[in-house]
Formats: sequence, C-alpha cells, structure tokens
Amino acid sequence: MAGSKRKLLGKQAEEEAERYLRRRYRYRVLERNYSCRWGEVDLVCLDGNTLVFVEVRSSGFAGFGNPAGSVTPRKQKQIIKAVKSYLQKRRIRDVPMRFDVLGIEFHSPGNKTFTLFQDAFEVPQE
Repeated sequence: MAGSKRKLLGKQAEEEAERYLRRRYRYRVLERNYSCRWGEVDLVCLDGNTLVFVEVRSSGFAGFGNPAGSVTPRKQKQIIKAVKSYLQKRRIRDVPMRFDVLGIEFHSPGNKTFTLFQDAFEVPQE
C-alpha cells in the first residue's frame, strides 16, 4: 500500500476508533496522536477511572489477517516508552491504566468490523 494511502487509512481508522469507543464502550477520549521522540500513542482515553492507551490497527479492503496481531513486542516497547513520556509530561502518577488494541477491518465501503482487545499487553517488570 502506498504511503499516502496507508496514512489516509490510518487517519480514517483513528476517527472510526474514536467514535466506536465513545459510543460502544463510553470511553472518554482525552487525547489523540500523542507523539514524542520514542513513538506515538493513537488514543489516550478514560474508561471509568482507568487511563487507557489505545493502539489502533487497521487493514484495508484487501487486508490479510487480524490487524491487532500486528502489535509486535517491538511495537509494544515503543508504545510503552511513549506512554512513560506522556505520564511524565502530564505529571500523572498512581492511576490505574491499561493498554488496549482496537483492530478495524475495512471489508468494503461502509462495511467494517471492530475487535477490541482490552488489556492487550502489560509493561514488563524491570
């Protein structure tokens, strides 16, 4: 997939994800596309009193496999580093938090499937 098409699909997926999480799960979206030198967090949300960092993965009309399966251990480390930056920058401490992955598969125009993996991965013990 060409870079510009991939970017467009990613932006569309994040917009769809935000709407879906607000309506279906009542997440409150605090921030979108937080980025720092270590990486990016697609969505920062509140689920009740839990701070949720959501990685949005999508596959296009000709996509293969489950998009959520593409969050590799390397990608998880990048997300965790970005989250640590976010927490430090916002001076957030001692709050419950988790990492979710939302997979969106675009089957055809107007036809998509959402799969939410709550607590998809954890910060490894250091």
